This record gives sequence, structure tokens and C-alpha cells, in this order.
Amino acid sequence: MALVTFHDVSAEKALSLLASSRIGLSESEVAVRLSKHGFNELPKEKRAQPFVIFLNQFRNFLIILLVFATGTSLFLREFLEAAAMSSIILLSAILGFIQEFRAGRAIEALEKMSSPTARVVRDGRELRIAARELVPGDIILLEAGDIVPADSRVLETVSLQIDEAALTGESVPSPKVTMAFKPTTTLADQENMAFMGTVVTYGKGRAVVTSTGMATEFGKIASSIQATEEVRTPLQAKFEQMARQIGVAVLVLVFFVFIGGLLQGELSVAKLFIFALSLVVATVPSALPAIVTISLALGAKALAARNMIIKKLPAAESLGAVTIICSDKTGTITKNQMTVTKIFTDDKIIAVSGSGYVPAGTFHFNGREFNPKNIELLLRIGLLCNNAKLSGSGGHWQVIGDPTEGSLIVLAMKGGLAEEKMREDYSLVQELPFDSDRKMMSVVYKKNGTREAFACVKGAPDLMLRNCDRVLKNGRVQNITAKERELILETNESFAGEALRVLGVAFRELPSLQHYDMDSVESSLVFVGLVGMIDPPREEVRAAVAQCREAGIKVMVITGDHATTASAIAGQIGLFQEGDVVLTGEDVERMSEYDLSKVIGQVRIIARALPIQKSKVVDALKKKGHIVAMTGDGVNDAPALKKADIGIAMGINGTDVAKEVSKGILADDNFATIVNAVAEGRNIYDKMIKSTRYLLSCNMGEIITVFFAIMLRFPLPLTTLQILLMNLVTDGVPALGLGVEPAEGDVMKRPPRNPKEKPITGSSLLLIALFGIVMGAGTLFIFGLYFDKNLRLAQTAAFTTLVMFEMFAVIGSRSLSPFKKLNPFTNKWLLGGVALSVIIQLAIIYWAPLQPVFSTVPLGLSEWIKILGISSLGFVLMELGKLFIAQPKVNSAGSAAPAAAQVI
Repeated sequence: MALVTFHDVSAEKALSLLASSRIGLSESEVAVRLSKHGFNELPKEKRAQPFVIFLNQFRNFLIILLVFATGTSLFLREFLEAAAMSSIILLSAILGFIQEFRAGRAIEALEKMSSPTARVVRDGRELRIAARELVPGDIILLEAGDIVPADSRVLETVSLQIDEAALTGESVPSPKVTMAFKPTTTLADQENMAFMGTVVTYGKGRAVVTSTGMATEFGKIASSIQATEEVRTPLQAKFEQMARQIGVAVLVLVFFVFIGGLLQGELSVAKLFIFALSLVVATVPSALPAIVTISLALGAKALAARNMIIKKLPAAESLGAVTIICSDKTGTITKNQMTVTKIFTDDKIIAVSGSGYVPAGTFHFNGREFNPKNIELLLRIGLLCNNAKLSGSGGHWQVIGDPTEGSLIVLAMKGGLAEEKMREDYSLVQELPFDSDRKMMSVVYKKNGTREAFACVKGAPDLMLRNCDRVLKNGRVQNITAKERELILETNESFAGEALRVLGVAFRELPSLQHYDMDSVESSLVFVGLVGMIDPPREEVRAAVAQCREAGIKVMVITGDHATTASAIAGQIGLFQEGDVVLTGEDVERMSEYDLSKVIGQVRIIARALPIQKSKVVDALKKKGHIVAMTGDGVNDAPALKKADIGIAMGINGTDVAKEVSKGILADDNFATIVNAVAEGRNIYDKMIKSTRYLLSCNMGEIITVFFAIMLRFPLPLTTLQILLMNLVTDGVPALGLGVEPAEGDVMKRPPRNPKEKPITGSSLLLIALFGIVMGAGTLFIFGLYFDKNLRLAQTAAFTTLVMFEMFAVIGSRSLSPFKKLNPFTNKWLLGGVALSVIIQLAIIYWAPLQPVFSTVPLGLSEWIKILGISSLGFVLMELGKLFIAQPKVNSAGSAAPAAAQVI
């Protein structure tokens, strides 16, 4: 049964294949099928227990390293240090637990969307049953407002239309028919099928259930969500790798310090062991997890202010790493508001300004403003032949009903017509609803106070024109000529070539009757004109696409709409460049992974895409080394959203399923917001890199100081408590200030960083080592001036030199660009951190109660001059180091002019 398809067979054949009939199944047969196929529901995925989720937070290698360092601190009886690191560990674990506990609820959301009840025919009787009790072969009844309870083959239809956007991505409701289609017809074009979870928007119909539960298209997506593993963000992978590097480096360096101390022979093994363990604690950048967490949390807060809600903190940084944005078209690139942009009437093509549902705009012909009173009949027909409603005020309007009909109301209001006034002047007599056979809708009205009746008709221009024998020209009705028919059809094709959805409008005067039929209404019509409409791009998207190009980020539109429509919109937003390619979902399906990988870098549009094809595209991009951001709103997008490095669901039009599997939610459904979020994501990563380089450089300086002292057979330049204090306060507090540094001006003028690049590159590591050597050498130089005369003075001077080195270094770490002019007051948190660290250092040196605790003595002016002279090298070294690891710039080719795309 699973291999049988039903869209390519007749309705009667479908009934035969399902061993059913139009009077439905018997109750005994239902029982047999229910035992065979199971309930029409999605099985619940087994959830991890909260305790297990919490324990999983400790599988991070950096956290493991911190746990070891905390244990070491407890062994050394340094309880303050142990408490601080325990707090950091607990904070990271709690935040991670909260994020993961809210994630992974996709199947629950799918269950919420499932229809709870269904109307069926069994043994010839109409019943209402729980939707979970449906079986293949059941006859179901559908009407406007219903959620389709299972995948079904349409048997009968009366103007039945179903909104399938959540499944196919198609922005316009699908009109349903009963005829068979070709076996190769895509899911989005199977207009004789009704799919579980979609919504009936118009008309009514009857269908036979073909599949239930996990065998439905809905269920297949649920299965793919379960099978798709959660993708680790680049940040998680890289910082885990870096943590391992730090752990190995720390153990190696401390081992050499320990062996060097043993060879020197001046300390006992016990004291040397305690000192070595203290060095382990000091060398591990314990503030780094807190800095990462705070940077991500503040970044997530800033993103929320920009309408990007982040569900998982690491995803905030992932936005900054993206190399390609795969975006849906409808509602993200475009407004999801059909808008009339062109009218053809009386041999004139009239342009209409305005965008979306706001009823404000002007009419132009040949570049001059055109008086809409000259086309009032056309506007009136569009307004009266209509079941939609427009509501709102100011800049916020919405259409209740079909978006195409809504655009005609907006058009009429732009022309000065009022819907309320029309309803007062005219009374509806009869409606002949749209159906997919004749592709027309007609309404008969009478003018109030008279016996005058007339029909307003709209529909497919080519079919309507066959029923027209007259045309409105210069305000008069005259017989239509072959030449005029040819011009109308040519204009229709021209509009369609611009990706406009085209409707023809016509009218006919009628005798006053009680009842009208299609033959009497939709024949001998007077052709009035053509109306061309499109879902227009958002005004801000073109600039956002240009900004992506400047930032080296590719943009790909993956949509359920037709290639012509998507290409027209892409041209308007400047998406195409020379050599760019347009594919369809069928093209992707036919291609092997190898063939797709060869062209995927040039693809800018994939039209008529299905869920499995979206996932295939994400796989191809990731294999090419891309960090993929994928946007989506429908059930169909869920597998690809989960598979992408950063899945972004639509906050307004997004389904619960899409929101649950995504890592971020776009509150305003706007593509430009994604680009703003990318800039914030890059800033988050910048801040973490600045903090990491600063911490590792300073920690390197501390361990080099001790290592060189032991190798040179000097006394230890620092006490255990001094080392621990630096790690707890003077390293960490200023580094936290770097976590709130504002974004640099060129953050979106750089290409994306190499996805394979480590957070700390080889050049960065070399400069960290060089900084550590100079910092250690400078500290030992100060230490060497005094240790022969006064060891406590020498240790105090060395301790203070290291601290001041760090203060100068953190000031030099504010920017990734060398010697950049920065306002010192734009980061008050950093200034506060530096001030606090200096005040603590002064208190330790000059406040008598703390002197014996930290083994310090007061320093004189001459010592301070030498210390500040040496430690100021920290700022100079940080700035010089940037010359070797400066950010690359986007070359001029990145902003080449848009060009036509190649269609495969």
C-alpha cells in the first residue's frame, strides 16, 4: 500500500485500490484496518528526563577542565577560588539545561496541529468521529474552516480550495479537482489530493483517505525530524576543541615547571606539587565560560531587541558565522500581501503605486498621473466580485479571506471607492462561486431602488475571453475584434512573464430574475480589462541583500512558488549576478549528490522545492564547507531547519513545528532582520575572540614568569595566593568588560571567517606565546632588580607588574584592528573592571591587614615608574600583534552589479 500513489489514477480507481466505495466502509472493516494500520496519530518521541539533560551539561571538555581545577582548589584549601569556579560551572549548566529542556518538542507541536475530529461516511451514514480513528478507505467530508485530518484523494469538489502553505510553501490556496495527474507531478501540484494538517479555505468536497498517521506526508516529516540529529553550532565545536588544546598545553607546561623545580632542588616535593597545582588553576582560563555565557546572553538580548529571538545561546554566535542564508520567499523576502501593480484596459497599461494592503497609492499612464475615475467600472467589478474583507488603519491593514481578492479591495480603495458605499448602493442577488473547471467567479447585483441587474465576473483571462463578444472602449461597449483579442492575450502573456498573477474582469447587464445560471450569466460578456498582481518584496530587502554581498554572504531563495515568480522577485531585490543559476525541486531530485555539489555554489533560487529537497540542499551546502542559515515557516521546512547550522522560524506566520525545531525565531518575519542579526552574531564572536586572546596571553605571561624563574634558578616570583587572586579578579573582571564591547564599524564589511578556522589560529597562538614571553621577561626583569635585597618587595613588584601588564593589555584588546581610535567611554563596564582591579591591587599593597595575607609590602614612586614603564608594553604588544592577524577585507568583486541568472 505504501508504494501505491493516488494522484495519478482516477477517483474510481483510487476507491478500487483502497477497497472502498462512495458509501464508505463498514464498521467491521474499519476495525480490521485499524488493527492493521494503527491509529491516525503521530507517536510520541521518548523524551530525556530533566535530570539526564542536566547531567549532559557537564560533558563539555572546558567544564570538565574547570571541575578538575575546582577540585584542585579544594585540595589546596583555596575555598574562595573553588566557590567562584563552582558558580561558573553551575551557571553554565543551568543555562544549558533551560535551553535544552525547551528544545526538541517538534512532535508535540505536530500533534497539536493534528485535526481532533473528522466528518466521515460509513455504511452510507454521516458521522463525526475522533480523527485518530480514521483508516485508509474512509470517506471524509471537507468544508471551509476544516483542518484536513489525513492524506486523501479528492472525489467531489464544489469550489474546494485548500491552503497548503504549511506543507508545500505555496503562497496561494490550491484549488482542488478530481481529474488524475501524471505520475511525476510534484506534491505542490497534486491538486486532486488533500494533505493532513492543511486548511480548507473555500468551498466543500468529499475525499477518500489514502494514508494515516506516520504514512502521511505530515508523518514522513515527523519521522525525518526524529531522525535528524541536532547540529552542534560552530561555537560549540570550536571551543570544545580549544578547551582540549588549553588542557594539553597546561599539563605540558606545568609538568615542565614541576620537573624544573625538582632539578633546581630548592623546594620540597610537597611544596612544589602544591605550587604546580596552583599554577594549573591559574593557567586554566576559568573566566572563559562565564565570558562566553555572558557574551551570548547579552548578544541574545540585543538580537531580541532586533526582532530575532534566540532559543539556544550558542546559536547567537552561529548567526555571525553563516556563509549562506537560505531564505523562503513568501513573507520573508516578500510582504505576503498580494498587490495590484498593473492594469490593462482600453488599450492602456496603467501602473499602480503602493505596496501591500495599505490602501494608499496612485495611478500612472505613460509617466503621468492617471485619474482612477476613468476606470471606475473596472475597480467596482473587482470590489463587488469579492468575498474578502479589509480591516485596519494607518500603516497596519489585514485581509480576511483570499489574498487575491483582498488586493482588489485595496485597488478599489486606492481609486477612491468605499466598500461600505458599494454595499449600500448595490444588493447581492446571487453568487456563482469559482471552480477549477471554468476558472471564473461571478456575482449578480441589483442597484438599490431600481430593477437593474448586472453580473460582475473575474477569472482566468484566456478562458474568460472565450465568453466575451464585446469590449469596453472609450467608455462605450462595442463588438470585440480578432485584433483586440490578440492584444489582450499578448498583454496577458506579458504580465505573466513579469511573474504577475493576472485576472480578467468583465460584466454583463441582465434581466431581473429570481435565479440565474452559469450559461445565462457567463456568456456574451463585456471585457473590461486585466489586473496584474504580485506579492511585492519588502522595501528594506534590497539593501539587506547588498549588505550580504558586501559581507561575503551568499543568499539563496528556496520556495514552493514557481521559478518565474521567484526569479522576478530576485531581480527586483538585486539577488542575481553573472553566472547565477535557478533550479527547480525536480532538478534537485534528479541530480546526484556529485552533480548538485558542482552547481550548488552558483544556485540562487530553488523553486517548487519539497521538504526532502530542502534537506538535500542543506546537506550539499554543508559538504562544501558552508555554515548554513535556513529560514522557514511551514511543516515542510522543519527537517531542513533542524539540519541547518542555524534554523530560523518565522514568528508571525511560522507553524509551531517550525518554531520548535529552530534555534532562532524571526519575530517580524523580515529578511532584513536576519542580516542585522548576522552583524550582531559577528560582534558576539569578535568579543569572545578578544576575551580569549586576552586571557590566554595573560595566563601565558603568568606561567612563563614562573617557568623562566625556575629555569634561571630564581626564587619563586609569586606566592600561591597571588597567582590565585590574579586568576580570580585581575584576569577575569576586565575580560568580562570585553564581553560588552560595542560592535566595530566594519563588522559587515569583512568576508565570513573560514568555518574550518580555529578560534585561536596558529598566528594568534604564536603572538600569545610572544606576548607571554615579553610579559614574563619584563616581570622577571623587575623581580631581578629587588630579590637579592628584599624578596617580599621583589614579589610585590613582580605581582604588580603582571597585574598592570594585564590592565594595559585589556585596553589594547578592545578592537581587532590595530591602533584604532576608540572612545574610552563607550565601554563603561571595561573601565569599571580596570578601575576595580587597580583598586584591589592598591588595597593589597597598601592596606596593612591584607599585606601579611598576600605577602606584600608598600611600593615607592621609583618602583611604580619602573613597573608602569615595563607593563605599558602590554598595550603596545596587543596593538602590534593585530598587524599580523588583521581581519581580511571584501574585495571589490563582492559587490558586482546584478545580472541575469541562468535557468537550468
